[in-house]
Amino acid sequence: MVFAGNNVPTVTTLNGKAGTGVVWLADVNQGLVAYNPVPVNGVLQPITLGVNTGRLQKFQRPAFGNARIYTTSVNKVYAIAPPGSPPPPPPPPSSTSTTTKPASSTSSKISSSSKISSSSKISSSSTVSSKSSSVSSTKTSSTSSKVTSSSSTKSSSTSKSSTKVSSSTTFKTSSTSKVTTFPSATATVKPPKPVLRTLNWDITWVRAAPDGFARPFVGINGQWPCPPIVANMGDIIKINVQNSLGNESTAIHFHGLFQENTTYADGPAMVTQCPIPPGASFVYEFTINQPGTYWYHAHVGGQYIDGFRGPLIVHDVKAPYGMPDQEVVLTLSDLYHQEAPYLIHNYLSANNTETTGGAEPVPNANLINEAQNVKFSMIPGRTYLFRVINMGTLAAQYLQFDQHDMTIVEADGLYTQPMTVQQLFVGVAQRYSVLVKAKTVTTQNYAIVALMNTDMFDSTMTPAGQQVSAAGWLVYDATKPLPKPFDLSSQIQPWDDTQLVPYDVQPLFDPPTTSVYLTADFGQNSWGSTRGMFNGVTYLAQKVPTLYTALTAPSQYVNNPAIYGQNSNAWVLPFGAVVEVNINNHDNRAHPFHLHGHNFQVISRADAGSNFPGLYNTPAIPMRRDTLIVYGGTSATLRFVANNPGINLFHCHTEWHVENGLTATFIEAPDVLQARKPYIPASHRNVCDAQGISRKGNAGGNSKNWLDTTGAPTESDPNYWGALLNTPK
Repeated sequence: MVFAGNNVPTVTTLNGKAGTGVVWLADVNQGLVAYNPVPVNGVLQPITLGVNTGRLQKFQRPAFGNARIYTTSVNKVYAIAPPGSPPPPPPPPSSTSTTTKPASSTSSKISSSSKISSSSKISSSSTVSSKSSSVSSTKTSSTSSKVTSSSSTKSSSTSKSSTKVSSSTTFKTSSTSKVTTFPSATATVKPPKPVLRTLNWDITWVRAAPDGFARPFVGINGQWPCPPIVANMGDIIKINVQNSLGNESTAIHFHGLFQENTTYADGPAMVTQCPIPPGASFVYEFTINQPGTYWYHAHVGGQYIDGFRGPLIVHDVKAPYGMPDQEVVLTLSDLYHQEAPYLIHNYLSANNTETTGGAEPVPNANLINEAQNVKFSMIPGRTYLFRVINMGTLAAQYLQFDQHDMTIVEADGLYTQPMTVQQLFVGVAQRYSVLVKAKTVTTQNYAIVALMNTDMFDSTMTPAGQQVSAAGWLVYDATKPLPKPFDLSSQIQPWDDTQLVPYDVQPLFDPPTTSVYLTADFGQNSWGSTRGMFNGVTYLAQKVPTLYTALTAPSQYVNNPAIYGQNSNAWVLPFGAVVEVNINNHDNRAHPFHLHGHNFQVISRADAGSNFPGLYNTPAIPMRRDTLIVYGGTSATLRFVANNPGINLFHCHTEWHVENGLTATFIEAPDVLQARKPYIPASHRNVCDAQGISRKGNAGGNSKNWLDTTGAPTESDPNYWGALLNTPK
């Protein structure tokens, strides 16, 4: 029915309801009827409802138009406004939140020549200290850095003395979590004008000793840890890369960024680009339209194990949690004393299969902000946003602050309804942003403890003197003693990230039109190396980077997965398809599966014991993220919409398993990708040509008979050393 003029029904109530963003008009004569709030020629249009669950939230954009609906904290609609209009003043709120000035007392700040869109400062560590027992003169750089437009990025700091982590302190917490209410959002704040942020990165070797053991790390501009990338929504990031490593190639992935229309900048070597050889230059350039917490890392030959990794922070003045007084970056990472090429070569050897069954190398130590004994200055009464990133290789991490709750407001770059917890469990490559309210007094300081999940460690591989915990402190008064770190291993709490609700209350996607079935397992290849496999197939990089195969294939072959090579584990996804990925983990250990180019809804996940409950009833508003842990001997179902043409990997983010082939390739709408005719930058073409890597043809380099993939790799190299080029004989 269509109402117009005097026929518009009498509105007795106006409520927001349903994840679809519909408006309900209560007609005294006809009862409850749903209408599109955007009139057509002055006429209210009734709409057919799909999902009818969930609640309409503040500032939600309806799925059917560009109007915005504004609600009060109790979900009563008070206004409908056209796009671009400032929100009308809401009814008097039941509670108010105070605005405080930004903190200025921390010693580590991140700034930019173009103003970052927040009144808060970011600190990755206030005071970073690490004991150097073997090389006392070695200095360790912190993530104190400046990110400047049109200039090189630099960072520096100095390592000092430390105290050892103790586990004798008794500490009790509740295992329950609670949902809280966001403070006022900053929707009326005008976003800063997008800018081009140019970073000049010289990739070099840097010697450092984050836990007291000195070794080389892959750094940037002579500094390690690597500096953060900091930007505002809408900014363009341009990174001029120079590979000065001398003996290793490199490539950079920007984890969690979708790279819409810039799939060539996604970063994995031999997938969306050729590796960058020593002495070569390369340019990454892309626009950031996703707010939140991300990170970048090498995506070639296990190189990020050697430290080529760093935070990537995108500010948003309209973040629903408002403006905290200060932002703090807190990274978690596992440290190996031996360099990655040697570890990789041994890990993938037949000897490792025979002696350990193919066990992964086990880390020597745990780090917070690539250091130990990190101190974060706290000002009483202020609210801090901690951006937590697991940049590790193997270990998931438990994280807990003594006597301070954490309110989760973001997971993997996606705003969430706030949920307060006492402990986080952060899988490799996962991120959380949490609000932490400082105490109102300075009577004492408080410990922070990060504990590696040792379930992934083979006990026969545990190195002598391993440090499974890393400690830090919330320092309210530097003149007072630092408390002994508590024993976190005895306080493990149940963790169920599927309870998180996305802030945008995106309802469950439509039923799938394309299904992907993946069984993850391990086995031996023909010469005895233990390899990861999806559906019995080990991923191997092909002779032609997959992106270039997709761009150069004739139209009659471009959607045929056969041209991309058997060992690329290729799945061609039609544009707009609702894709459901069903993962069965036949391994006895957990795997953090990551999808490039998307976040996905978590439809189901099997139970993994009392600490990790399962999800059996699909929520009307499912959690979304880009990295999900699938526990040993269990399964999970994910769903996303294939609306990002390009080459998007799906792989376990345990870096050892990337190296042993636990990867699939989602070739997304290659026909649409071709039609868009993406421009491949000159530096991308040049590094391929300089190495004799073809930019045309199928997986085997054949551009005459596209179905003949002879020459495409089908067996791994027994003399593989990761990114190392001049390998030992």
